Amino acid sequence: MRTGKQRWKRLAAMLTAACLTGAAAFPAAAAESAMDVICAPSGIVSLEDGSFLVTDTYNKVVWKVSGRTSTLYAGNGGVQDLYGEPSGGYNDGALNEGFFREPWAIAPFLDGYAVTDTENNVVRLIRCGDNKIQTATGTIQGGSADGYGLDAAFSRPTGLAADGEGNLYIADTGNNAIRRLTPTGTITTYAAGLSEPTGLCWKDGVLYVAESGANRILTITDGAVSVLAGSGAAGMADGDAMQAQMSNPQGVAAAPDGTVYVADTGNSAVRRIAGGTVTTLAAADQPGMEAFPVEPRGLMVRDGDLYVCDHFLKKIWIIPR
Repeated sequence: MRTGKQRWKRLAAMLTAACLTGAAAFPAAAAESAMDVICAPSGIVSLEDGSFLVTDTYNKVVWKVSGRTSTLYAGNGGVQDLYGEPSGGYNDGALNEGFFREPWAIAPFLDGYAVTDTENNVVRLIRCGDNKIQTATGTIQGGSADGYGLDAAFSRPTGLAADGEGNLYIADTGNNAIRRLTPTGTITTYAAGLSEPTGLCWKDGVLYVAESGANRILTITDGAVSVLAGSGAAGMADGDAMQAQMSNPQGVAAAPDGTVYVADTGNSAVRRIAGGTVTTLAAADQPGMEAFPVEPRGLMVRDGDLYVCDHFLKKIWIIPR
């Protein structure tokens, strides 16, 4: 097992000059966009060219990050509110004209990317074919209803995951359910009776769920729900997966080797599940960790690294797995 020093020797803070405080951080670079000044990263997805997309709930947009350069990919912050912050909104249109209110998660879907617009109670679609933003499903009024396209209704949808057959899984957090959107536009309830599901991840036929309200990580296989880790009691304890404790986990990611990573948001920590055991990969209160992470949310496994969206510190961290 790596020591703390070894684990963090490749630590790289990205996106803002304020991020460049960790051990062996990347050299400071000139700001390339508003994302480099202030952002609130929430969801993250990898692209084939080595870049990645990030949802930003502060600026109400989606960014594309290539190397150390971030460019606006979709959305428009709109007018400033009373506090001088971007207000966003709800509007379909061209990529630079569409508005989000709270872009939470992002996942591939159809010819582009789905984005949960949490405050607007809908799922939006970034269509790469014609460079437009449109509402894929849901209504701004919210509610709870299966159906087709805009006939369906959600309550504060958050996490997203796509399977290998083109289906999209949506954490319908306010309705304590997981919904499934097919490529033809039909919405059905995939799992119900959960407790505030948020982060989702699909890997090898299994849907991983960060069940925030119950402080657990679940797996759903062919509709059957099982507990992967977490006793259900809020706390911070490593050990046997069924006895370990978490607090309000909001993100989950699975690696090719079967290891599962958890954004243990309430504990300001990143946890690792492997071999039936939970360990702590990183936590804000560990010595020498430069206050990382405070509010981990979206996670992405790529090669030997784990990317962590720190929503509060407005950073993306890269740590070796």
